[in-house]
Amino acid sequence: MRKLLTSIVLFLFLTGCSNSVAPEMKEFMGALSSQEKIATVVNKYSSAPGVVPESLQACNLGASKITNTDKKGGTVLYTAEVTVESCEKSETATGTVRTFDIGWKDGKIVSFDWKGPKSGKVEY
Repeated sequence: MRKLLTSIVLFLFLTGCSNSVAPEMKEFMGALSSQEKIATVVNKYSSAPGVVPESLQACNLGASKITNTDKKGGTVLYTAEVTVESCEKSETATGTVRTFDIGWKDGKIVSFDWKGPKSGKVEY
């Protein structure tokens, strides 16, 4: 029985039936550490101008992680966290962890919603 369960889990993982992260979202998260890279990725994947707020590019960001994945209709909604490494526009933002939801549909970003800092204060 244990072998059967292991085989089923392995099959689901290999066929993509698990809660895997889309390659576009992986690229987006990987670009957060560079203002230049994030600008390129935002231009590449935004479904329309202004979907992703300019404030995402206002600071130097560091460690990031996806904390939740949900699907609503045809949109995959990721909840993520990112640490602000430094920020000329808001010194109080440095060291805070910002949370946001980002929606993807057909390989494009269709929504972005800041959830605010987990702690601390952001003034931009």
